[in-house]
Amino acid sequence: MLIERDADLAALADMLAAVPHRGGRLALVSGEAGIGKSSLVAAFLDALDPATDRATGLCDPLDTPRALGPVREVLRSLGPQSPGRARPEDFDATLEALARRTAPAVLVIEDMHWADQGTLDWLKFVGRRISALPVLLVVTFREEGVAADHPLRSALGAIPARHVRRLPLGPLTEAGLAALGPPPHWTPARLAQVSGGNPFLATELIAMPPQADGVPVSIADSVNARLNALAPDLQRALERLSCHPGLLRTAEIAAVGAADLAGDALASGLLVQAGDGLRFRHELTRRAVLARLAPPDRRAAHAAFLDSLAGAAGEAADPDAIVHHALGAGDAAAVLRHAPEAAERAARLGAHAQAAAHLETALAHVAHATDEQAARIHQDWAYEAGLALRVDDAVIAARERAVDLWRRLGRPDRVGDNLRWLSRLHWYRGEADLARRYVTEAIELLDSAPRSHARAMACALRANYHMLSDEMAEAVIWGEKARALAEAAGDEEVRVHALNTIGSARLFRGDPSGEAALLESLRGALAGGFHEQAARVYTNLSECYIEMRALDKAERLLSQGIAFDTAHDLDSWTFYLVGRQAQLRFEQGRFADALAIAGPVLDRAGQTLLMKLPARMVAARTRLRLEGAAARPALDGALADAVSTGEPQYMSVMHVALLEAAALAGDPAAAGPHLDWLSAQPLSALSPRKWGEAGFWARRLGADLPQPPDLPASFAHDARGEARAASCAFEAETNPYLAACALFGMTDPDALAEAAARLDALDAAPARAALEARARVAGL
Repeated sequence: MLIERDADLAALADMLAAVPHRGGRLALVSGEAGIGKSSLVAAFLDALDPATDRATGLCDPLDTPRALGPVREVLRSLGPQSPGRARPEDFDATLEALARRTAPAVLVIEDMHWADQGTLDWLKFVGRRISALPVLLVVTFREEGVAADHPLRSALGAIPARHVRRLPLGPLTEAGLAALGPPPHWTPARLAQVSGGNPFLATELIAMPPQADGVPVSIADSVNARLNALAPDLQRALERLSCHPGLLRTAEIAAVGAADLAGDALASGLLVQAGDGLRFRHELTRRAVLARLAPPDRRAAHAAFLDSLAGAAGEAADPDAIVHHALGAGDAAAVLRHAPEAAERAARLGAHAQAAAHLETALAHVAHATDEQAARIHQDWAYEAGLALRVDDAVIAARERAVDLWRRLGRPDRVGDNLRWLSRLHWYRGEADLARRYVTEAIELLDSAPRSHARAMACALRANYHMLSDEMAEAVIWGEKARALAEAAGDEEVRVHALNTIGSARLFRGDPSGEAALLESLRGALAGGFHEQAARVYTNLSECYIEMRALDKAERLLSQGIAFDTAHDLDSWTFYLVGRQAQLRFEQGRFADALAIAGPVLDRAGQTLLMKLPARMVAARTRLRLEGAAARPALDGALADAVSTGEPQYMSVMHVALLEAAALAGDPAAAGPHLDWLSAQPLSALSPRKWGEAGFWARRLGADLPQPPDLPASFAHDARGEARAASCAFEAETNPYLAACALFGMTDPDALAEAAARLDALDAAPARAALEARARVAGL
């Protein structure tokens, strides 16, 4: 019986009725535990026309949430029109399948406060596109379980508010409680006082035996009173069953010897029918029953569930539930066996945060592992945590421990692989000397290893090392060697890695064939499920597109890349790429947008120096163009961070920015150290465009810098003193700021007025002031 929820039922019905005319909608049903969220949804589903498709997915309170578990349940229920899979790379297929539906469907995900990150990403992905789908998506969650910093808040915040209706459920009134039919010793007023109007607690109080002593102060008290009135063998069966959160199918019920009592358990009202199994009436009920179970009995029940689930096959073999019961049973060997398996499955689904959590569970039991098990757990946790969570001392220590263990086991290939990752981790942190040391050691070890995979990876590492050092010709040579070895060995991941480096090295130096190699690398990475390799392509290719001034392509690729990185928990790559998106806005002259995008990256805790560096550099350069001299500390800080990486690609950008600062301030002396650094670089060290911009600002300081013969047309015109032609070329590249600055040297008042107007439109006050100063000196 549903009481005092007519308005909420009507709201859901109205939303569903509007779907064919106004598009899909998201209903958020929230409230405290026991307030009736699931009852409202069940009543709504029961009242639907039988022909209306509906599907429900449940989030369970496991130690580590099931990766995309509720989404997989929903897709299975939707039948042949659904792609049946829930990997992030299948989200588009899911969207297309939903969009093809000819009649509205109702999708429900319950208890979203327990959801894994992948499910939250799915909610955000579908929610942002819900208006284009014939779907009513109903999500329930506990308001008190979702703090301000809970990931669910971020997911909901990304969904347009106009497509969302919130249905917060409040307590029942005394009249509503009276409608529950309480016995005489429970007056509505007293029931309201004790239950606070919570329907679940109120019904528990009403069901409590009249002879129970005292007034219960919690749901646990009322559940205990009900249990104590049952037969002892039924009490014990329910207690054992309470160790399993989620659906209790026939196998789970039989595992703890409760098969003969299933009917009585259902009749007790503590369990309810749910699909093809049973569930506790409420999670609060299950926890109250579980609290009665003594630790030895609890471990025995978990062990029984573990034996049953570990021997299951197919969909019944739920690795997340197996790990939950292995922990509950205190079975270290089972944890060490099953937690890495659960992590591997989560990683395949793109749920790298869940994978890291499972491996962290295994790490807690690593004292019971063999050396090989321990080595794998340390290296795999370091990989997943580094991708999805953080790059800190603990991650580096895990890699170092893996190196020690693989050395002890006589596996130079594994040692070399972990050394290359140590190099990568120190590179993320801007620790260039350590990064070089470890990559050099890794190359030496892998070169001498007998396995062809190791030799291919050694060449790929050399290629990547040369690329990061801006030695692009050498990068291509070693990349091609790595590619050939990988293809001979059938090693697709190393082939994808090598193609990425080859394509990036070529494209950074203006060779258009590099784009094809990068796109081939991306296709291979997506097809092979090599999530980090795909993230690397999104990063490198978007930077190349910006460098090439192919800004429309950069726009599309950055949107795709950020969505991919977010969906796959690739935090180590996401915020770097967001920094590149800020760079795109900077290059477009959208300076306020650039700062708005870069700011949250810089404010986010736990990110390494490298992951924040693009955003830090863009923020400093943007402030220079908006604030002038006030940006000097930010510019100096960004240069110091760039220098710590040891990579010319970052250092050159900041040296050029400081040339610009000196030019705007009319201070040639301040440019000296930056001119010296740039003059010391060989022409092959920087791209033609970077040389072009360096020369552009050097000329405005009355200085000269080496210029390559293949300068972009805009900079070539400027180098020849063709100011109007340079300005037009910059405008064609969608570079309004340099289009204005190119006119600085002209004596035509109309040209100077044009430059001033352009700078005013960009709010570029420092450049506008520099223009006026030049005009005054020239007597214009």
